[in-house]
Amino acid sequence: MIRSKLLAAAALLAVAAIHFTTIPQTFWEYDEHLFAMGVERFEPLLHHPPPPGSPLFIAFAKVVAIFTNDVFDALIITSLLALVAGLIAFTGAFREISGSNATAVAAASLLYLSPAVLVSGTLPQSDAGALALYGFAIWACARGNPIAAGIACAAAIGWRPQFSIAIVPMFFTYVVMQRAWRAVVVFAIACLAWFIPLVVATGGPQAFWEWLFGQAAYYAAHDADLSRSGWSPAQLALRFAAHPWGPKWLAIPVLLLATYSSYKCYRSYKSYAPLAVGCLVYLAFAIATMDPADAVRYAIPSLPLIALLAGRWWWFVPLYALGAYWYASPVIRTRATSVAPPTAAIHWIEANVPRNAVVVYDAPLRPHAEHMLRGWRTARSSDDMSAPMVLLADGERGDAKGVTFRWPDTDAYRKLTRQHYGAVSVIPVPPEQRFRVIEGVFAPERTRDGKAWQWISARGVLELPDLGATHARFVFRAPPEYPLESNTIRVDGASVTVRRDSTAEVIVPLTQRRITIKPERSFVPANVRGANNRDQRTLSVMLIRVEQLTRPTQTR
Repeated sequence: MIRSKLLAAAALLAVAAIHFTTIPQTFWEYDEHLFAMGVERFEPLLHHPPPPGSPLFIAFAKVVAIFTNDVFDALIITSLLALVAGLIAFTGAFREISGSNATAVAAASLLYLSPAVLVSGTLPQSDAGALALYGFAIWACARGNPIAAGIACAAAIGWRPQFSIAIVPMFFTYVVMQRAWRAVVVFAIACLAWFIPLVVATGGPQAFWEWLFGQAAYYAAHDADLSRSGWSPAQLALRFAAHPWGPKWLAIPVLLLATYSSYKCYRSYKSYAPLAVGCLVYLAFAIATMDPADAVRYAIPSLPLIALLAGRWWWFVPLYALGAYWYASPVIRTRATSVAPPTAAIHWIEANVPRNAVVVYDAPLRPHAEHMLRGWRTARSSDDMSAPMVLLADGERGDAKGVTFRWPDTDAYRKLTRQHYGAVSVIPVPPEQRFRVIEGVFAPERTRDGKAWQWISARGVLELPDLGATHARFVFRAPPEYPLESNTIRVDGASVTVRRDSTAEVIVPLTQRRITIKPERSFVPANVRGANNRDQRTLSVMLIRVEQLTRPTQTR
């Protein structure tokens, strides 16, 4: 008995040690800055932290920050404490459900060595703590302790409300099966303890519900609709169910072993039922509505059931651990040994860009700019045509001048992350390339390899700064998936025809500062037959570049 306990402790310490080697050097992802700003000042209406609030996580991190005097350190320490607590909690929960100490240790190790948890486990955000509290909630339900179950379930939801999608069905399955009705009372009281401060912070009940319904509307329009463009049901299922476990050669054995084990566990279904209901409801909800770009991280609440079932095959776990660490290491080792590209780019701006400059950022870099460039003017777009201006770009700079900071572009980075921030550039924007959008020109978009564009709607109007130039050059492009064979674009008195998967340019005399772009044809991607695109915008052509010229033949 003592020997088995020592082996179990050694295994869990090894898992914890692996995570401790993955501690990031700097801020990296989008939500990390929103959580940091939430710790500095809890302002849910400003998305500090990300909706829907995470009040318990923020409160805990605020306490830790008192002793560290640095919000990044406070968030990292919080995640590390949660990591250790989570390993203990899931080991206890899995032992209670399976009745086997070996299975419990193997399953907890499998869960925490999955690429999804390896990537998110030590980040300065709420996932690690929510997962740990989720483990305590599973443990309490498995032990049949109604008071502990009510408190743990409420705490997990207050730490990261998104976990409620798994915890609520798990909790009520436990309540009905055990007739533990007093757990509902405890759960309700414990939820009020964090819910009331959240409502107060949003300005009261009416403001809270308006804010919450606004977030729900955004979720329905973006995560549950637009972000799923191009994804088939099978691809979505694969993305949420398999990718958190790694590539096919890692994920398929885990899922097959878990499936086989489910048949062997049917006689003890009562002990598995609450966890199974919670995980399966969450997985179904994720596949049906969540943003597939975030699938690996979002899928974490559905993983414990698979880990427990596959963990019955304890001999498989060391083999899986080696493969999972090897696969995820290009991401987790790089971030542990080098500055994240967004942070490196911002440090470069601090050292090289004058304080009177305007820093225009791509949308994915908004939290980074707002949090770390507080001494600069930052904006999504700017009407200032005279001040120095740089673009903080999420991707390579292409043929533009400037500097780029990058991490290796690997299969692990593409599969395990949202595919942002692998390369971040600082690009100077000279006055001759600036314009003000009057109407019909959408926000800039960019790929990692440096391709950048702005879609023109059925009609676009721009205003150029007065630089004394005599002509302006407009460059347009139609992508390979363009639904039209060609499109003729009229720019004031001139015109140019753009064909599918090609670029065309036109030079026009500057008789006025306000330029009208009028394509002959436009389309709505969502209405293109067979395109599997949810985009409801009216689009016509990509605008690649605008440049004022002092002579009509001048090009770059």
